[in-house]
Order: sequence, then structure tokens, then C-alpha cells
Amino acid sequence: MGRARASLRGLGDTKEGRLTIIVIVGGFLVVATAFANVWLANAADDQAKDIRAALRTELGVVTDEQIAAYPDSADAIAGVAVGALDEDGEPGRLVRIDRPDRDEVVVHVEARMAWQRRCVEAELRGGGTVLTHAATGPC
Repeated sequence: MGRARASLRGLGDTKEGRLTIIVIVGGFLVVATAFANVWLANAADDQAKDIRAALRTELGVVTDEQIAAYPDSADAIAGVAVGALDEDGEPGRLVRIDRPDRDEVVVHVEARMAWQRRCVEAELRGGGTVLTHAATGPC
């Protein structure tokens, strides 16, 4: 009695096999990208939290006179903000300083971790009061 020989074919030899390989590799890439995105978002949030704390501490020394003298005092305020970022080793970048509603001065700092960006705003209210807020996206 003779035995029937079965031919063995590789996974990539058929359309269905190639589709299976594409789905497995594509699925792995999607899952890996999702994990990387979550990790980078958490890292960007941590950076923004550290920058907020540094700006709250350091910008508290800006006097009411400097706030009232804005925009003439913009360089002095920028120097304090950049000093807060450099002193604590925070990877933020000073984007701009403005006075949106004529009461307080707002310092905008952008933190970036790969494609994740956070905009940290420090609002100088006077009397050593600095309110900070972080938002997702560029400043």
C-alpha cells in the first residue's frame, strides 16, 4: 500500500496566509504605537506638572510694579521664566508673554515629548500670586 504524500506549504504561500501575516504584524504595530502614545502622554503630563510647579515658585518674585509696567518689563519677566526652566532642568520652551485682558500677565511655556505637546500658562496676578494651567497641544 502506498502512502499519499501531502505537500507542505508555507504560511506565505497562499493569499489567506499572507493576509494572516499582514494582520498579525499590523496588529502588533497598532498595539505598540498605542502603548508608546500612552507612555509619551504620561511623560508629557509629568513634564507639564513639573514646569507648572517651577513657574509657580519662581514667578512669584515678579513684583506688582513689573506686572503693571508690562510690556516694558517683558524682558525681566522672560528672564525669570527662563531661569525657572533652566534652574530645574525642565525641558520647556518659553513661547510668549502677553496680557490678554489688561489685568494680569500670562507666560506661555511649551513642553514636548515626541509628538505629545503641553502648553503651560502661568498667570501673574500680583502680590506673589501665580496661577498655572496646562493644556494639551501647542501654545
